Amino acid sequence: MKAFFREKGLYLICLGLVLAATVTSIWAIRNVVRGVEELGNTTQEGTTWNQPDAAVNNPASDVPQSTPKPSEAPSASSSSSGASSQSAAVQGGSGGSAASSAPSASSFTAPVDGEIALAFSGDDLVYSRTLGDWRTHNGVDYACKTGDGVRASASGTVSAVYSDALWGSVVEVTDGSGNVWKYCGVSEPTVETGDKVKAGDGIGRAGSIPSESADGVHIHLECLQGDTWVDPAKALAG
Repeated sequence: MKAFFREKGLYLICLGLVLAATVTSIWAIRNVVRGVEELGNTTQEGTTWNQPDAAVNNPASDVPQSTPKPSEAPSASSSSSGASSQSAAVQGGSGGSAASSAPSASSFTAPVDGEIALAFSGDDLVYSRTLGDWRTHNGVDYACKTGDGVRASASGTVSAVYSDALWGSVVEVTDGSGNVWKYCGVSEPTVETGDKVKAGDGIGRAGSIPSESADGVHIHLECLQGDTWVDPAKALAG
């Protein structure tokens, strides 16, 4: 026996080491597999995946956001009263929200002698033939001819006279109640900032309005009461 172990001892030692290494490897692999399974179970049970609700439309600062279009575009027929939605309307001014209430004032007059071509729309969307989209119309359009005289609708102080890429030549008059009357499309203004005007005084002549060019010659009149647009036609009627 001693002779056998003496001759085969080295082989037996090597065999034992191989068996020990095999057992150790199997044990290590089982531990790794068990750990992976436990990690997978933990991830499935404890992790909540949050998906974004929907894509956000972030329009350019000067471009109106897209709005659902009504099934049928309104016609370009003119209106003789302060009705709501009509075709070819363009949002007027900047900032604020539309409203239908009129400022309390005692002496007003229409800016020109023509009839109302497009009324104040309030919160309703109307179609702009010029810009090809749907938006609110925050003023009243009075039909006229190129060169017709334009007069102040309310007494007050001329608070601004300037040229705008969308609205053409603009004259703004602030009345005694703080309401701002904005006359768009007034070419050759005859007033300057700081001038005092009375209702009916001339302020210039009818010109063009780039953002409403498809609607013919007219004066676009807005009335801003604080940060809210009000219907100029209701004020003029009062």
